[in-house]
Amino acid sequence: AAYWVLTANRLQAGLDKWAAEWRARGYELGWSKEAVAGFPFAFRVMLADASIARGNSYRVTVPEISGTAAPWDLSRWRLAAPRGGSGTVQGVDATITAQSLSGDIVLGADANDLSVSVLRLAGAGAAAGELAARLSLPRIAPRGHGDLGLAASMRLFHLTLPKPVKALGDTIENFAVDFRIMGGLPPGDWRAALAAWRDDGGTVELTQSDLQWGALRLEADGTLALDGDMQPIAALRASIVDHAALLDAAVAAGMLSSRNAVLVKLVLDVIASRGADGQTRLAAPVTVQDGK
Repeated sequence: AAYWVLTANRLQAGLDKWAAEWRARGYELGWSKEAVAGFPFAFRVMLADASIARGNSYRVTVPEISGTAAPWDLSRWRLAAPRGGSGTVQGVDATITAQSLSGDIVLGADANDLSVSVLRLAGAGAAAGELAARLSLPRIAPRGHGDLGLAASMRLFHLTLPKPVKALGDTIENFAVDFRIMGGLPPGDWRAALAAWRDDGGTVELTQSDLQWGALRLEADGTLALDGDMQPIAALRASIVDHAALLDAAVAAGMLSSRNAVLVKLVLDVIASRGADGQTRLAAPVTVQDGK
């Protein structure tokens, strides 16, 4: 009992210290009530009306969220927000809502890992069945563009678009992306922080991405950054998997005649290569620069 009470007090003090550290980095954190429960077989840190924001860039609020850990292992925490939450992002004129949220936090010697699963994500006229994300934050802040600032992987399932696209439909069955942000964002205004990150040579390394949208399956990897006008620049390698299925969808949608589709397939079959999985791929470099 003494251990539990002592540790509960330390957890509350540590929570306040953690919040102060993130506020010093330019983040806004707050909650209306905090409590530690779960005696004697668990530690459950509960927050009510919690929110996190960074200037006008984004704001996320949850009515209630809790983190639960076993008394013998405080490095692993189970997150739960059964009432979901909502958020706003600069540039998106809509509120994004989630029905529920669950996840895990693993505190390590080199990095802190966060895994999150969000059900029924909706906003800006679109809706997704599920979002699964994993983030890894180094314990030591990056000192330059060669140091890792954040590693992440995200999976989005059954994204319904506001309007269908001809030949592809209105549902993206799966979108997966793995990336690493090199360099760190300094505290302060979001735009100023991005500019400083860019000037220091910060980049985003897209290690893998996969899009399945109707008959279209697209893979890509490469490097992204920002130019002097804060516009994206990129050097990517992209591949269309099974181009024949995409051409058949174009024919079915009336965008391509059957005769022309046969000719196109003959040409593309010569250009395409077959991978280890037995599927054909059309590969091409993609460059984004000067808004083009």
